Amino acid sequence: MKFILTTALLLVLTACAHPPQLSLSIDLEKAPPDGIEVKLRVVNLENSVTTPIAIDLEGEARVAGRWEKSETVLHPAAFVLNRNEQRVITALWKTQADAVRTTLVVREQETGNLLKTEKSEKSFGAVKTATGPQ
Repeated sequence: MKFILTTALLLVLTACAHPPQLSLSIDLEKAPPDGIEVKLRVVNLENSVTTPIAIDLEGEARVAGRWEKSETVLHPAAFVLNRNEQRVITALWKTQADAVRTTLVVREQETGNLLKTEKSEKSFGAVKTATGPQ
């Protein structure tokens, strides 16, 4: 009888476990004189607390027509989002790139389950600066 109750309790607990529903967006802006401002916005879409999530953002920069080696741009400590909470993580990526590629990987910290992978690419046009009398 105890075995049946234990098994039933285990099934109920595992049926309730599901990965958190997150909304992610990356904003990349040229930050003079020699960098790119990276803003990662993470929003919990559920009305419950998330499990601890780990974020890793890697990027490649194209400088003078050549892609550089991939490097870690953002790797904050794992964190938990409360109900419908939004968190913005900002970093300065020191590179003089004319284009960048990023790969965002989001995992559950405790289990290592992959929640989301997102790749993006952005080109930066020539920045015009005003010179002369104004």
